[in-house]
Parts: sequence; structure tokens; C-alpha cells
Amino acid sequence: DYLVTSKEYIDSQQEPLKIIDEPKIPSSDRMKERPFVISDCLYGFACNPCEFACTFGALTKTSTSTIPVIDFKDCTGCMNCVYQCPGLAIFGYHLKKNWLFLPVEFRVREGSEVLLVDNYGKKVGSGVIDKVLKKRNKTDIVRIKSSDVHGEDLVQVRGFLLKENYPEYPDFKTANDNIDSDTYVCHCEDVGLDEILKNIGDRTFISVDEIKHTTHLGMGPCRGKRCMSRLKQMLHPKGISLVGETTPRGPMSNQVSLGEVYPSNQQEKITAVKNNKSPEIIKVDSVVAGGGIAGSALFRYLAEAGEKPVLINHGRGATWRNIAGGRPNFSIPELSEIANNNLEIFKNLQKTENIDFRQIKYVTFAHDEQMYNALEESMNWSDAEMIDPKDFVKKVSPNLNPDLNTYISALITQNCWQATPGKVVDLIRKIGEKAGGNIQEDCKILNVTKENNEYKILVQTHNKEYIEYHSKVFINALGHTGDKFARQLGLETGIFPVKHQAFITRRLPMMGINGDPLPMLIDRRKYKGFSAVYGQQLGDTGQIIGCASPFGEHIETDRNVKTNSKDFVEIVSEIFVNWIPDLSSVGFQAIWAGYYIEPRMIIDPEHGLFLGLRGQGFMLGQYLAKLYVDKLTGKEVPDYFKRLSLKGDGLAEKAFK
Repeated sequence: DYLVTSKEYIDSQQEPLKIIDEPKIPSSDRMKERPFVISDCLYGFACNPCEFACTFGALTKTSTSTIPVIDFKDCTGCMNCVYQCPGLAIFGYHLKKNWLFLPVEFRVREGSEVLLVDNYGKKVGSGVIDKVLKKRNKTDIVRIKSSDVHGEDLVQVRGFLLKENYPEYPDFKTANDNIDSDTYVCHCEDVGLDEILKNIGDRTFISVDEIKHTTHLGMGPCRGKRCMSRLKQMLHPKGISLVGETTPRGPMSNQVSLGEVYPSNQQEKITAVKNNKSPEIIKVDSVVAGGGIAGSALFRYLAEAGEKPVLINHGRGATWRNIAGGRPNFSIPELSEIANNNLEIFKNLQKTENIDFRQIKYVTFAHDEQMYNALEESMNWSDAEMIDPKDFVKKVSPNLNPDLNTYISALITQNCWQATPGKVVDLIRKIGEKAGGNIQEDCKILNVTKENNEYKILVQTHNKEYIEYHSKVFINALGHTGDKFARQLGLETGIFPVKHQAFITRRLPMMGINGDPLPMLIDRRKYKGFSAVYGQQLGDTGQIIGCASPFGEHIETDRNVKTNSKDFVEIVSEIFVNWIPDLSSVGFQAIWAGYYIEPRMIIDPEHGLFLGLRGQGFMLGQYLAKLYVDKLTGKEVPDYFKRLSLKGDGLAEKAFK
């Protein structure tokens, strides 16, 4: 989108279109009523500082191909746009006082006598500069009192000549002198044609990039918007062509200095006002930002601890897109312990209300000795058994490909589970609300600050009203947007969102052993750009739901989750059909994508962070939320909990991500 916009910008600068022949002027009555401006910008091109300069909305410019339009009934004659126009094409008038407001970029003195001229340099009259209005952008405004041009005739004036430089109006003549001079192609960098031809030598073509990097042509403030086209025209008669295009980078209409963008130690302050009303301030005991399974569980346990939390949620994040499975099978024993405790929470939720919970098995295939050894080691802290390929059909699925020879073994892990994510989150929230919590749904967090150990959270509500919550406790559980608000508080998390794709098939008969659902099958080969392909059969619908984790996570960082890739569809089709050939005739019902967060978990009550669950929120999130609230309220937590802090290693799983 940026490049398209920039290309449009450059095209409009190189070949602007004339939109109107004469500038629009106000009616006679309006001219006499109060000051006004006229825009002499007749060509449509990419430039709109004038629109930003007008605080009254009287001057608008809708695109790169239009001209500024002035609504004279809203124009107050403040003259802000006069000095903001880079083309010096806006002029101000005050007929009652015979005043002209003209832009100037050279030094003039108040009291100087001037000749008034029109657009073509023709003398219109005379006057005196009675005020120089100094401006920071080095384009000043001179206020001139006209001596002999009055009323509506003033609008003919577009400029002036200092009488001290021109005692008499100059006599313009056509120049016939032939002056020998070098031919310059790039005026920003003073690049001459001879220099370019010397670099080209006897070649018949040269790349745009080579021209730029050997001569600096096109690398000045205008970014090549004119000189490259000019060079093409000059080289064509010589039989030389340019290869490639210039990179479409739009120049700044006003050059910005390093000092102007030097970062301030103060956080940017956002002021939200609606109907001249400032945000309502509400003091609460605790605020949880983010309503996925992690945020919802925090909300529940805070409410049960008497902290009266407010849960602020907007949209549906990764929790609502996960494939509904959980396992205690990790290469790190602490994670297995967390997952087993998480399983007990799921069991208790099912006793409260149906969440489609059922215990299942995970089958992780070992494709090489390294994976076999990692799986074997994990058996020390999980209930699992290793099986040989000859037992795959008997112990995994009667539908499994009997000729499958990709793997040397497989680990079947017990105490795994599945449940419907939406039902789980809804139930957790109900428990939290019943315990005294309050949910603010479809509400956007705009800004978070912290002053004197109190957080101030600016929120836009569903009704587009603004509320500022003040609380001693703020927990950032915002998933892939969490780093943005952590930075507002001066916290560097190092986390980033990774696009993760998933699919679900049409309904099928149960394909596991003895009519059970097909267990979760996992292939952890680094294969065709992915590091794992896995999926299971849902017990309530019979659909197979699965994922593929990207191997190059940096490549998938912050990618658009509204699309799915061909590589993803091909890899899951290949792996699942190789597992179960009968699936080749089964249709996809849906494919989608979401974000999981890498590279580590940050569960830190001191800094209000609950981020980076790495796609394992359904497996670990609820028990981690319980530990978080326990730590926050002064209860004892396991020693490994400190490893999850911002300073810890995050208990980073490597083998079984």
C-alpha cells in the first residue's frame, strides 16, 4: 500500500494535471465581509500541507489528483495556510483595510515601499510593507498596505518587487543570448550529463540503481521525481536506455531536521474529547486488558480473590482460533507440571457446565534419532508409551496408512484433552462475573500511563464514549498487540506476532480406536517451510481440525491473518493424506489464520505483563493465571514462576513447540 501511494505521489509530481484555469474567488459580498484567502494551485498533485494548516476545515484536498478547495463561508482569514503552502500559491486579502498577505522567502524590512504585480509580473500598483509576520518554517508573511489598488481589484495582486531594488518598473525583454553552459540533469545534486555519459562509457544500457549510486542522481530532496524522466529523454537520442525504475519514495514537502524528531522523555499524551466532554474517570481495584483465555482466567481469579476486576476486551484473538487441544507433553518438566494442573482446571469447568471437554491422546511421531531421544526423555515426567511402526494401526487408528514409512517410532501421551474454546472462555467469564467482576466488551484501549504507582487506562467504549480507568493493578494480556502498550510504559518485551494457519474439514465418522475420535497426530519434521503439522478429530462434531507451524517464524511476523497461503494448504494436505489416505476425498470446510507470540512467555506481576504464550495458552493459560494472581496477592508460588518474569528465561520450550 505504501509503495502504491508513493508511486501515485511521484506520478502526480512528474506529470501534474491542470484541473482549473483560474482560481476560485469568493462572491463580492463575501470579499467585503471579512478577510479571506485565494489558492492559485491549479494543478492536481500530491501536496496538502494547506489542508492540515486550516484548523477550521475551510480548506480541503481529497486526493493526489485534486486541487485545494476553499469553503469561503468557513474561512476566517487567519492566513495560516499562506505560509504553509510549499508552492507559495496561497494569498490573503482584507479589502476593508486594503491589506495583502503574501508569502515571502527572502529578507524584507517593514516600511519598505513595493511595486505590486500580478501572476505574470505585470505592475498592478504600489504599496508599503507595514508588517512582517515571522514563521518557523522560514516562509514568512508580509502584510502590505496597498496605496492605489482598492476593493476587489486587490485580488489581482500575487507578488511584489522592492522599490529599492527596482526604482522603476523593469522593462522585460525577450532574451536572445546563447550562453554556453554545462547541461545539468539533476539540480538537487548538481549532476551533469557529461558525468553520466562518462560513467556509461560505450554501453547501450545502464540500470537506474547504478546511475543513482555512482552519480547521486535521484538521491536529493526530490527523490528523483523529475531527473530520471529527464535523463531518459536525454539518453534516448544517443541510443542508450535506462533499465529499471526508481524506488517510489515520496519526498517531504518540508524537510524535517533530526532535532525536530529527537525523542522526548515524556510519553505522548492522548487527549480524548467528545462533544466537548473529557473522559469520565472511574477508579477500580484492577484492570485486565485482553479477553482471550489468559485474560479471562486472570479476570476469574482476580474476582475470586476479591479484587473486583474490570475486563476490557476488543475483538476475538488467538484463543478463538486455536484447534482446541491440550497436552502435558513437553521437553521441560515445569511446563508439564503447569499443563497437568491446567488439565485439572478443565475437568472442574466441565463439572460446572458443558464445555465439550474430553480426555484424548497425543501421538507424536519420531522421524529421526534426535526426536526419538527427546520424546523418550519426556516420558520421565509424563504418562506415555513409545510404540513401533508395526503398532501404529493397532494403537493409533485403524484408518492409518499401513505402508507409512516416514517415522521410526511414535510416543502416545495420556492425560491430553480437548474442549470448545468459545465455551471455555464464556464459562470462565461467567465465573468471574458471578464473583464480582465486570466485563467491558468491544472496548478499545487507546493509551496506558503510570503515575505514582497508579495506572491510567484510556478506553473507547462500544458506544464511542471515552472512559479513563484508574487502578493500582493493570495486567496486559493483549496478545499480539501487547508489546505496543508495554512500550507505552517503558517496557521492552522483545515479543512479536507470528502468523499461524489452521483448517477444519467437513464432519466425519470417528476414526480412532474403538470408535473414538482420531487422537492428536503430530509430525515435527522441519519440512517444506514448516516445523510441525498436527491435528485431531473433534469429539462433538467428528471434524478434523489442524495446524502447521512455520519454521521461519521471522518470515511470518505480523503477516496478514485474513489470508492463507498455498504452501500451508499443500503441506497439511500432504501430511494428513499420507497419514490417512481416505482423507484425500474429504473437503475443507474452512481455513483461517491467527497470531501466536514468540519468542518467550512473560508472566510478570511486578510489571503487569501476561504475554507471549507461544500458541500454548489453551494448554497452560488458566493455571498460569492462577499462579499470577496468587503471586499478586502474596500467596506462595513454585520457584519456577520467577523464570517467567521479564528478567527470566521464560521456560522456553525448544523440542516440542
